[in-house]
Amino acid sequence: MSVPENIKDTYHHGHLREELIRRGLDALEREGAEVLSLRALAESAGVSKTAPYRHFKDKDLFLGALADEGYRLLHEALAAPIEPGLKRKRSESPVSAMGRAYMAFAVARPALYRLMNSPLICRMPEELTGWARKSLLLLAGTLAASRGSTAKEPPARRAGPPDLDATAAAWAYIHGLVLIRIDGLYPADLPEPDWNRLAGVVPELPKPKDR
Repeated sequence: MSVPENIKDTYHHGHLREELIRRGLDALEREGAEVLSLRALAESAGVSKTAPYRHFKDKDLFLGALADEGYRLLHEALAAPIEPGLKRKRSESPVSAMGRAYMAFAVARPALYRLMNSPLICRMPEELTGWARKSLLLLAGTLAASRGSTAKEPPARRAGPPDLDATAAAWAYIHGLVLIRIDGLYPADLPEPDWNRLAGVVPELPKPKDR
């Protein structure tokens, strides 16, 4: 595939990393992480096969960058339905809306979602895990703000310290639900669950007792 000269020039002026990530996200869904090749991506971008290694020391770091971009996109998807002034169903809480957004993201990008939750992430440097942490803290903050939702104060003032147990429970619930769906683990001979409805369910934990 030929690439216009002006596009090639921009790669040599600091945009190759972003272009490789963009192409990598597309290739990830077509080919999977194991087959994905940095050299093939370089060829499709019209640059030398060694050019990507100026930005990524090896394939693992490239996959880590794809996962980090995935968490950035996930954070964006989770934040969208809880924006101030956004109209939701009257009966739907911000956490429920977030759960549905989480499910929609994973179903739209299953290969990326699997990569984001693979053991590879535990080996990544701190600069490639920032968006994962922000996504988790966004969930924690939304759960905290949702407590006492009948109060008159705005959510930002109602929010107490994050309950990390409740956050872990909510995350584990939606993550498990997503994997059952995208990996086709639910028995095919049974009626398919209402995934969207289930994604809006929030596990309730009793409030921790004062020590």
